[in-house]
Amino acid sequence: LITVDENRVPFIRTIGAFSNEGANIYFLTGKEADKVKHINSNPIVTFYFEQEGQPYESFKSVSIIGDASKVTEKDELDKAIEAISVRYPVIKDKVSNGEFQESAIYVVKAKAIKLADYTQSPREQLIKL
Repeated sequence: LITVDENRVPFIRTIGAFSNEGANIYFLTGKEADKVKHINSNPIVTFYFEQEGQPYESFKSVSIIGDASKVTEKDELDKAIEAISVRYPVIKDKVSNGEFQESAIYVVKAKAIKLADYTQSPREQLIKL
């Protein structure tokens, strides 16, 4: 996940607990995490995916660019918890044990997808949604 702080300094971090619904991405984070502060000051973020160790000539990646916001509606929150638990099963335990109060789920509503595939021409493509 790529965010920028209030001084427009970019920050990149890995996100382990996430899931998608179409091009939109749900992710779990601590309520007091720096990324939350960054999102509150500038909700435009990029979710970036690449497989490590790819050779340059066959490099591929996907970037989801969109607006991040906290999920507050119960039905959407339940759906996001269920989806994230496929990759990150402990989330259900955290919810049932009452340990979820320090956490929040955010959604990145995709506005564009940037595809990179260095085996193709053009190598990069931006698709606006």
